[in-house]
Amino acid sequence: MRAYLTAGALITAVLLSGCAPQPAPEPPDTRADDEAAIRAAIMEWSTAAGARDVEKFMAFYAGDAVLMLEDAPDLHGTAAIREALTGMMQDPHFALSFAASDVVVARSGDLAYEMGTYSLTLSGPDGNPGVETGAYVVVWQKQADGAWKVVLDAPVSDPPPGEASAS
Repeated sequence: MRAYLTAGALITAVLLSGCAPQPAPEPPDTRADDEAAIRAAIMEWSTAAGARDVEKFMAFYAGDAVLMLEDAPDLHGTAAIREALTGMMQDPHFALSFAASDVVVARSGDLAYEMGTYSLTLSGPDGNPGVETGAYVVVWQKQADGAWKVVLDAPVSDPPPGEASAS
């Protein structure tokens, strides 16, 4: 009898372990391809800025993107971002260039961030060109169609020349 109970318990344990939820298979690691796609998008985005092409520039933002400019309220959504950028790009001295130093894609393959430096030229209060340089962080999100779009754009300007930075 004891042999039947032991065999029954063993069979039950084997059957129950087979019913235990199995971990989902890990998705393929596409980080290298995703990074290459984002770096290509950054080049196209920077080219659109250089060409003062608002619509092409805007094509890189997701519909719910946020642009966080210094000394200004955050811009939520493409309509608000387009309005601000249209005004900037109409400035006769407008020039914007940027270059990514780092692009890091999450293992999940749905989010990435980019860090880099930028240079922005706009007309100053006296009408002469004024150049601002700085660093930025951009967060990219993979869309349902597989395209990468910017969901957060946060440039931070360097301190004016001669101004000591806080350490």
